[in-house]
Amino acid sequence: MLMALNMATMMSEDRDVAVYFDINGVNVVLADAPDLTYAQFPSSKTQIATLLSKGVPLMACPGCLTAAGKSAADLAPGIQLADKQKFFSFTNGRILTLDY
Repeated sequence: MLMALNMATMMSEDRDVAVYFDINGVNVVLADAPDLTYAQFPSSKTQIATLLSKGVPLMACPGCLTAAGKSAADLAPGIQLADKQKFFSFTNGRILTLDY
């Protein structure tokens, strides 16, 4: 997770970036999520705050939240519930993926 957030942060310097959290990834963007750390990477909460401050959309999969027993009310501030129209507007109908 930290490498994916780090890549999103680096790419957001000069590219449009959106981050979509699915499956277990939704657990990282919950209000009560632990702050993940590993080696030299900035922590998960630090990287999420950086991305939000840059205006990068951070979206959580609604079905994955439901599967985890959570809802939009459980998301950390600034995290969006993924919406089909917003998502496809961002991608211009294309899906470009770098997956971790």
